[in-house]
Amino acid sequence: MVPTLFYALITVLMQILGISGWDAPAHLYKMALLEQDTGFFWDNNWYGGAYDLLSYGFIFYFAARIVGYSALVVLSAGSLPVLFYLYMRRTYGRVSYVSAIGLAVVLAAYLAHGQDPFLFAMALMLGGMVLLAHRHPLIAVLPIAAALFANPLAMVVGGVFLLADFIATPARRTYYLRVLLYLAPFLLARVMVSVLFYERATYVYHVGLMVLCAGWGAVGFVLTRLSRDPQRAARGILFLTFAVVGLAVFFLPGNPVGSNVARFFFLFGFPLYWEVHDSLLPKYVLFVFLAASLLGQIVPPLSQYFRVADRPSTQAAFFHPALSFAAQHYDPNYRFHVVALDTHWEAYHFSVNGFPITRGWFRQADAVHNEVLATDDFSASEYLSWLRDMGVKYVFLPRAPLDWSGDREAYLLRTSPAFVAVWRSADWTVYQLRDPSPIAVALDGGRSPEVLAVLQQAIYLDVPRPGDYLIKVTYSPYWQMTQGIGTLERSAGPQRFLELHATEAGLYGIQVRVTLKESLRRLIRVF
Repeated sequence: MVPTLFYALITVLMQILGISGWDAPAHLYKMALLEQDTGFFWDNNWYGGAYDLLSYGFIFYFAARIVGYSALVVLSAGSLPVLFYLYMRRTYGRVSYVSAIGLAVVLAAYLAHGQDPFLFAMALMLGGMVLLAHRHPLIAVLPIAAALFANPLAMVVGGVFLLADFIATPARRTYYLRVLLYLAPFLLARVMVSVLFYERATYVYHVGLMVLCAGWGAVGFVLTRLSRDPQRAARGILFLTFAVVGLAVFFLPGNPVGSNVARFFFLFGFPLYWEVHDSLLPKYVLFVFLAASLLGQIVPPLSQYFRVADRPSTQAAFFHPALSFAAQHYDPNYRFHVVALDTHWEAYHFSVNGFPITRGWFRQADAVHNEVLATDDFSASEYLSWLRDMGVKYVFLPRAPLDWSGDREAYLLRTSPAFVAVWRSADWTVYQLRDPSPIAVALDGGRSPEVLAVLQQAIYLDVPRPGDYLIKVTYSPYWQMTQGIGTLERSAGPQRFLELHATEAGLYGIQVRVTLKESLRRLIRVF
C-alpha cells in the first residue's frame, strides 16, 4: 500500500503544479473518443484518418472509464513492486526487498512518462507471470491476454523473463509450451486485429538505446559470473536474453517494437542488478554499476518534472486564442495543420474540439501521410506540396518549444511567399496558404465537391456532377456509402487516399462501418 499511496500523492501534486505526463495528450484524447462514443474504430481528426484506438490497444480506456483514469494508473503502478517481488521469489528463490523498493523508486519517476496503458498492461502481465510461477496456468492466461489488448509492449517486456526462464530451466519447458497453447487463441486474435486494422507506420530504432540494451545485459551477465549466487546461471541467462532480444529488435527491419524494447531496462535495470547476490567484486565497483543503472532509469523521466519552458503549452489557456480563431474560420473543405509542440498537446486540444489536423501524437503514424516531416531538411516545395496534398488552408505556429521538424517549418512559414500571416496573438501566429487544395477535388480538374461535414467516422459532401473525385482521407476497406450512388476504392499513388466514383450529382455520405463480411473478406485477401 505504501507505493500506491506515494504514487497517489505524486499524481495529486502533478495536477496541482500543472505537470502532465509525456504521453498524456494521446491517452486523454482516446478517452474522449470513447466517452463520446464517436471514434472507436476510426478517427478522421488525426493523420487524415487512422485506427487509433484499435491499433494501439483499448482495454485500458474501458477500464479507466469504470475505475477512473488516475486511480487506475496509481493502482497499476502501486502493484508492480509487489508483483515483481513475488515473481522473482518464486522463480529464483532468493530475493531482496531492496530490489522491489528500487522498482518503486523508479516508478515514481516513470510516472512522468505518461505511459499509462503500458503500466496497466505491465501490472496485468506481471500478475499473470506470478500466477504462472505458482502453477495456475489457466487463470494466468487471462491477465496476460488482457495485457495483449491493453498494450502489447508489456507482453514483450514480460516475455523476456519467461523466455529466459524457459531457456534456463529445462524442467519447466513442457509447462511453458502448454501455457503457450492456452494462450494461442488470444495471440491469434491479437494478430487478426493487427491485420484487420493495419496501417502503415515507421518505428524508431535509436543506436544509443540498442547499445544501452546490449551493454546493460552484457554487464549483468558478467556480474553473475563473478558471484557465488546459486542462481547465477539462471540470472545470467536473463541478462543475456535481454541483450539478444534488444539486438534482434534493432537488426530485424520493420518490426513494430523498435526502441521500445528498452522499456525492460527502464523498469527493471536497477532491481535486476541488485538481485545479483554474493558478488566477488569490490563493493565500490558494484556501487558504480548500481548507481549508473538507477540514474539511467530515473534521470530521463525526472527531467519531465522540471521542463519549465514546456509547462505553458500543456495548459488549456495556452490554446484558447488559437481555438477561438479556428472556430471562426473552420471550413470543412480544409483541415488545419498545427506545427507540433514538443509536448504535443495540440493533438488533444484541436482534435477534442472537433477540428481535423494533419498529425496526431504518435510519430510512427506519420508514415501514413506525413513522412516529409521525418527530417528537418525538407525543402519549401516539398512542404507546400505536402500541405496541399493534405487539404490544408491555415497553419498554426505556436510560440513555444517545438517538435523536431518545428524549427524548419517555422523558418519556411516566415520566409516563403506562399504563406501570409493572417492573425497573431502573444502565443500564436496563423498563416494562410496561398492557393490551397481542398480535401475533396475532381480528378478531371473540374469543379470540386463541397465538403459539408467531417465527423470522427464519416464525411458528407455535395457532389456537383457525376465523375471521379479524390477525397483526402486515409483509405480503409471499411469505408461505405451511406448516401448517394457510386463506388469507393483506394486512390493510385503513395498517399493511400480514398477515391469516389459518383454516378450522379447530389448529397453523398461516406462512413467507416466495420462489418463481419468485410472483415472476413480482408482476412481472405491477406491469407
